[in-house]
Formats: sequence, C-alpha cells, structure tokens
Amino acid sequence: MQSDEEISDLLLDSARHHGLDLRVETAVLDETGWDFHVVRVLGRDGTPWILRRARRADLAAAIEAESRVLALVGPRLTVAVPRWTVSGPDLIAYPMLPGEPAASENPLTHELHWRIDREAPPVQYIDALARLMAALHGTELHELRDTGIPVRDPDAVREAFRARLETGRTELGIHRSWLDAGLRWLADDRLWSPRCVFIHGDLHPGHTLVDPDGNLTGVLDWTDAEVGDPGQEFVEAARKFDPPTWDRLLEEYGRHGGPAWPGLREHVLRAIAFAPLALGVLGLSSGQPRYVEMARQRLGVPMG
Repeated sequence: MQSDEEISDLLLDSARHHGLDLRVETAVLDETGWDFHVVRVLGRDGTPWILRRARRADLAAAIEAESRVLALVGPRLTVAVPRWTVSGPDLIAYPMLPGEPAASENPLTHELHWRIDREAPPVQYIDALARLMAALHGTELHELRDTGIPVRDPDAVREAFRARLETGRTELGIHRSWLDAGLRWLADDRLWSPRCVFIHGDLHPGHTLVDPDGNLTGVLDWTDAEVGDPGQEFVEAARKFDPPTWDRLLEEYGRHGGPAWPGLREHVLRAIAFAPLALGVLGLSSGQPRYVEMARQRLGVPMG
C-alpha cells in the first residue's frame, strides 16, 4: 500500500507533467473519498487547485462519462461545477470552486462538521437545492445519450432494491421485519416513480458548497450521475437533516417544476429508512468493512 507521501508525490508529478505550476509545499492530501485520491494545492499564482487520481483502473470509463456530464450541465446550472483543466486516467485537475462543503465528515469519528444550521438550514440553501434537482430531473434524456452514464428504467430500479434486500438477508443478517417491510414497499406500485430521470446520484451535504451566508455556490463529485430513481436523489440530499427539512425540500422541488408523482413523499421516507442497507451493501461491494459495521449497527443486526 502506498503511503500518503507517495500518493501526494504521484499526483504532484502528474500535475507537473501536464504543465501545472504548483507550490508543492502547500499540498494537502484528502483521503476521505472512496473512489479517488485527492490533493489540494496552491498554484504559483495563488489559485487553489484540486488534483484527483482514481484509486482503481476500472474507473476510466466513469471518468470519461463524468467529463461529458460536466460539459453538459456546467453552462445550464446557476451554481458552479468543476471545470476540468486536465482530464485523464492518471490525473484530473481543476481550480477549486468557491465555497466550503455544507458539512464535512471527520474521517476518524465519521461525525459531521456543519457550516450551516443542520436543524434549520437556510431557506435559500434548500430553495437552491430544490431548484438544482428540478433542473437536473427535467433534463431531456436524449441529451444524455452520448455521455456514457448508466441508464436504468423503473423496473431495473426496483430489481436493484430487491437484490439489495437479498444481500441484506444473506450477507448482513438483517431481521425478517426489514425484509418484509422492503417487500411490501416493492409490491406497492404507487410508491415507485413511473419514470427515471437524470440524477446527480450522490447529492449529500458534503458535495454541496456554500458561502458564509448559506447560499449554495457549487456542487462537487458527479461520478455517480446516472439516469435512475428521482426519489434516491432526495435520500442523499435530505437524510442528514431533520424531517421538517425533507418536507421543505419536497415542497420547493414541486414549486420549481420537479417531475414529482403522488407517491414521492412516501417513497422518500422509505428510502431514507433503508439508507443503512444501501450503505452496508456498498461497503461490501467496495471492501469498506467500517461501513458494513455502521450499517449493521443502524439496522439493529446483532454483533459477533
């Protein structure tokens, strides 16, 4: 396994090879991401830069798709998204976006450090988040044809949840009550979207940037963008907040023309309840045992 210093040197060497003039003494490694090594560093002219390198070779296609997605959404959104100066399998580099994450996770304790009020987030933040989601979800799907992002239909969305339930039963040891609740949800057609839409895919507070007044200034990490379940977008965007915020986000989403359906609210509530299952399955597939254990604790699975 490479040391932190080796990883930083590798990213900085790649950046120099691509012609970036950086102050290497300012480099700071950020290892909180699952898919990418990240270094934050200042350029000689004072510009702060983000350097990313994939942790695995199988992310090459995802990198190309993310690049195309950013080129599509960048000119259309009212908030900033990364503008990649360098894009390739060995390095992604772009000037850091303005603002700070609405919440940052401590990599040791997994606790969130909030830059906005979690219990009563700024009205303008929720409004801008809802407007962003409505704009993404309203994208004409033919415009995404050549991006290379995953595309699922409503049947595939439900089948993926069914497979997640089975993994929870066989590998996480979830209680029968979780399995029964999930099967009831699957069987209720009212609670599943009749259409799939373009989603960011991982719109949690750590990927949303805010200014000191709580205004949404940018959105990071479009790696998980896909055509998929619109309800899933709300899970990552809202579940770190309290239930009143969930309802505010849903209300603003509808006001901004988001493609809601009558069962959306109930779908979101169930998806938030089952979020620990998704975390556990992702932990299993990505080799992250700490997330598997966190999921088991939240699902009430006996330890040992």
